[in-house]
Amino acid sequence: MDDYFKNITRIIAGKTGVDPEEITEESYLEDDLNIGEIELLEIIVALEEEYAIEFEEEEKENIESVMDLVELVVEKVD
Repeated sequence: MDDYFKNITRIIAGKTGVDPEEITEESYLEDDLNIGEIELLEIIVALEEEYAIEFEEEEKENIESVMDLVELVVEKVD
């Protein structure tokens, strides 16, 4: 799961300019990292392309934290 977290952190930092050091598994995307809806969609698209997966609309709506992203990716890939 660490590899997923590191890769997701890299994608979040690349799409938003947030310092990777500020991103933890417990970070809330909107509250802690100030990531808006459009940036979140860009992150989701990047993850779908990176891992050749697809998130359902309902899953996208329930993403609030970095851990939510990690768990979804792990669930889809493994």
